[in-house]
Amino acid sequence: EEKFLPSVIEPSFGMGRILYALLEHSFYVPEDNKEAVVMRFNANVAPVKCAVFNLQSNGDFLPVVRQVAASLTAAGLSNKTDTSGQSIGKRYARTDEVGTPYGVTVDFDTLKDNTVTLRERDSQSQLRVPIADIPPLVTGLVKGWETWAKASAKYPVVERA
Repeated sequence: EEKFLPSVIEPSFGMGRILYALLEHSFYVPEDNKEAVVMRFNANVAPVKCAVFNLQSNGDFLPVVRQVAASLTAAGLSNKTDTSGQSIGKRYARTDEVGTPYGVTVDFDTLKDNTVTLRERDSQSQLRVPIADIPPLVTGLVKGWETWAKASAKYPVVERA
């Protein structure tokens, strides 16, 4: 009696399969918050590289938010601003869900010393960075020329309250 082992060769390998593999690989639920969902895209393939926020609905923050967003755009970095009235935590969570790797927050200290907070999605750690350094730093992080550890050694780390 002859045994036959069926096999199938699937010659197609379209974009749908590549995209599905990327989404499946990037989906993440943090251990400390089972309610949260994070898309952990590599910064190089994330559709939006950086989000820009205002800490509160303060009219003085909006020109700085626009300035930071324009400087990121000029550097060739896709970005999105979120100046809604929701809490900063909810806005961070929204950008984490869509896979945005970095977030810049304009706050009261920005108006005094021209620095902003740069947040990294995966570790949720934050650095205090001069506004002028944001485009080259985020570009370096996205392209892999810079690491978060090196940036953390160069700029002050913001301690969580």
